[in-house]
Amino acid sequence: MTLGPTDIRSTAPAAPRRRAVKLHPATVFGIGVFALAGWGVAIWERFVELPQATNAQRVSVALKLVDRFSDGEAQRAYVKLSDDLKPWWDMIQDQQRKIMAATVESEREALIASRDELLLAFIRDHNLAAPIDQLVDSFEPFDRCLTVQACDEDVIRRSISIDVKRLYRTFKPYIQARRDAPKPEERDKDFGKGLESLFFRFLS
Repeated sequence: MTLGPTDIRSTAPAAPRRRAVKLHPATVFGIGVFALAGWGVAIWERFVELPQATNAQRVSVALKLVDRFSDGEAQRAYVKLSDDLKPWWDMIQDQQRKIMAATVESEREALIASRDELLLAFIRDHNLAAPIDQLVDSFEPFDRCLTVQACDEDVIRRSISIDVKRLYRTFKPYIQARRDAPKPEERDKDFGKGLESLFFRFLS
């Protein structure tokens, strides 16, 4: 006997009924607590642990830079220049007092220009350009490290800010002279940019 479509449907086994799964309230609460705990760990790692690790790395990088500077040729050049420039400091003491006492801006500017010329002449006459170049260039890594936020600024500031301010104020005429040198082979428009950037950063 041939069964028609209606007969086939009528003889097909009935689909099993799905049993409703009922979770105990304590189970539901436990799942919720577990999920919240997972989210809490993720938030802790994102906003607490990772920033702390990053800060620790920045401090470490900053300390390594400071140590490298303190133990390097630039530091030795710094110490030697302090001695080499003493005659110039003695030479300009009277001029410094006049600059501080000047009340007319044009007079003050003329005195500063004269002092700057004395510095450039002293550097030239005593062959101090090379150690000054070395010392000024040694601050470039500090500036780059802070610019890309790879160093801890507080560590760098505490370690070198006084030196940066002193050196930039002292050698600013020389830095500008290097940038404006008439001979192309002696001209360096970027000379001292790192030291200059640090100076203005540390003024704040």
